Amino acid sequence: MRELALRCARGARYARERLCAVAGVRPATPAPTLYEFPISVPRPARMVLERLAEAGFLGGLDLTAAYPELGETVLVSVTEARTRAEIDAFTDAFEKAVRS
Repeated sequence: MRELALRCARGARYARERLCAVAGVRPATPAPTLYEFPISVPRPARMVLERLAEAGFLGGLDLTAAYPELGETVLVSVTEARTRAEIDAFTDAFEKAVRS
Protein backbone atom coordinates (compact mmCIF):
# COMPACT_ATOMS: atom_id res chain seq x y z
CA MET A 1 0.00 0.00 0.00
CA ARG A 2 2.84 2.39 0.79
CA GLU A 3 4.41 1.93 -2.64
CA LEU A 4 1.03 2.35 -4.30
CA ALA A 5 0.42 5.64 -2.49
CA LEU A 6 3.92 6.85 -3.39
CA ARG A 7 3.41 6.07 -7.07
CA CYS A 8 0.12 7.99 -7.06
CA ALA A 9 1.67 10.95 -5.26
CA ARG A 10 4.67 11.08 -7.59
CA GLY A 11 2.51 10.87 -10.71
CA ALA A 12 0.13 13.54 -9.44
CA ARG A 13 2.99 15.86 -8.49
CA TYR A 14 4.59 15.42 -11.90
CA ALA A 15 1.27 16.04 -13.70
CA ARG A 16 0.50 19.09 -11.58
CA GLU A 17 3.91 20.60 -12.28
CA ARG A 18 3.54 20.00 -16.03
CA LEU A 19 -0.02 21.31 -16.18
CA CYS A 20 0.74 24.41 -14.13
CA ALA A 21 3.59 25.25 -16.50
CA VAL A 22 0.95 25.93 -19.18
CA ALA A 23 0.24 29.66 -19.53
CA GLY A 24 -2.83 30.65 -17.52
CA VAL A 25 -3.09 27.37 -15.60
CA ARG A 26 -2.44 27.39 -11.87
CA PRO A 27 -3.21 25.33 -8.80
CA ALA A 28 -6.71 26.17 -7.59
CA THR A 29 -5.71 25.63 -3.96
CA PRO A 30 -2.39 25.37 -2.11
CA ALA A 31 -3.49 22.16 -0.38
CA PRO A 32 -1.23 19.10 -0.60
CA THR A 33 -2.51 16.26 -2.76
CA LEU A 34 -2.18 12.53 -3.06
CA TYR A 35 -3.62 11.55 -6.44
CA GLU A 36 -6.04 14.30 -7.41
CA PHE A 37 -5.79 18.06 -7.52
CA PRO A 38 -7.84 21.04 -8.71
CA ILE A 39 -6.37 23.41 -11.29
CA SER A 40 -7.73 26.73 -12.50
CA VAL A 41 -7.90 27.16 -16.26
CA PRO A 42 -8.09 30.35 -18.35
CA ARG A 43 -10.97 29.11 -20.52
CA PRO A 44 -14.32 27.59 -19.58
CA ALA A 45 -13.55 24.25 -17.93
CA ARG A 46 -16.35 22.59 -19.89
CA MET A 47 -14.69 23.63 -23.15
CA VAL A 48 -11.28 22.36 -22.06
CA LEU A 49 -12.77 18.99 -21.08
CA GLU A 50 -14.67 18.73 -24.37
CA ARG A 51 -11.49 19.34 -26.35
CA LEU A 52 -9.64 16.77 -24.29
CA ALA A 53 -12.40 14.24 -24.98
CA GLU A 54 -12.09 14.94 -28.70
CA ALA A 55 -8.38 14.13 -28.34
CA GLY A 56 -9.23 10.84 -26.61
CA PHE A 57 -8.66 11.81 -22.98
CA LEU A 58 -10.97 11.74 -20.01
CA GLY A 59 -9.79 15.10 -18.76
CA GLY A 60 -11.21 15.38 -15.29
CA LEU A 61 -14.20 16.84 -13.52
CA ASP A 62 -15.50 20.38 -13.99
CA LEU A 63 -15.71 21.88 -10.48
CA THR A 64 -16.87 25.31 -11.60
CA ALA A 65 -20.54 24.97 -10.60
CA ALA A 66 -19.82 23.21 -7.31
CA TYR A 67 -17.06 25.65 -6.25
CA PRO A 68 -17.75 28.97 -7.98
CA GLU A 69 -15.30 30.75 -5.68
CA LEU A 70 -12.49 28.88 -7.47
CA GLY A 71 -13.50 30.11 -10.93
CA GLU A 72 -13.06 27.84 -13.94
CA THR A 73 -11.58 24.75 -12.29
CA VAL A 74 -10.88 21.17 -13.30
CA LEU A 75 -10.19 18.30 -10.90
CA VAL A 76 -7.46 16.05 -12.33
CA SER A 77 -6.69 12.57 -11.00
CA VAL A 78 -3.58 10.45 -11.55
CA THR A 79 -3.42 6.84 -10.41
CA GLU A 80 -0.58 4.36 -10.20
CA ALA A 81 -1.70 2.90 -13.54
CA ARG A 82 -0.46 5.94 -15.47
CA THR A 83 3.05 6.03 -16.87
CA ARG A 84 5.13 9.16 -17.30
CA ALA A 85 4.63 8.88 -21.08
CA GLU A 86 0.85 8.79 -20.62
CA ILE A 87 0.98 11.80 -18.32
CA ASP A 88 3.11 13.64 -20.88
CA ALA A 89 0.62 12.84 -23.65
CA PHE A 90 -2.25 14.05 -21.45
CA THR A 91 -0.49 17.29 -20.51
CA ASP A 92 0.37 17.97 -24.16
CA ALA A 93 -3.28 17.50 -25.12
CA PHE A 94 -4.35 19.62 -22.15
CA GLU A 95 -2.10 22.46 -23.28
CA LYS A 96 -3.63 22.35 -26.77
CA ALA A 97 -7.13 22.32 -25.27
CA VAL A 98 -6.37 25.36 -23.15
CA ARG A 99 -4.79 27.30 -26.01
CA SER A 100 -7.38 26.63 -28.70
